[in-house]
Amino acid sequence: MELSELQGKIVKVNVPVKGQLFSMDLKICRVKARSILFIEVIKSERKNIFRKVSIKMLDFFDEFSVTFKNGASFEKWESGWDLIGTATSRYSKPHFNNNSKGWSSNAPQYRSTTNNSVSGFPMV
Repeated sequence: MELSELQGKIVKVNVPVKGQLFSMDLKICRVKARSILFIEVIKSERKNIFRKVSIKMLDFFDEFSVTFKNGASFEKWESGWDLIGTATSRYSKPHFNNNSKGWSSNAPQYRSTTNNSVSGFPMV
């Protein structure tokens, strides 16, 4: 059995830390050549936390559990999708392009090269 066959399944992840074995049920999200991406689903808070660990720290796996070496660190991995729906401190101001000035006389399509009149208006 290969580790990539466990992709999409929830397994018990065991990590020994200072002689104690910590375990948690995590879903294997993605298996790559150098890393494994797990997802922790917290249904009560409606949160998904992604955790990434190096494949070098893998000790043993079967179809029900994955065990890592002592001191394996799980990095919290965040993507751009994690920021969707989060509250910001202030409303952002809309940004408009300078070329879309509408019907103003300063818009590029209304500028005249013949600006010889005394009042500053273009000559027709």
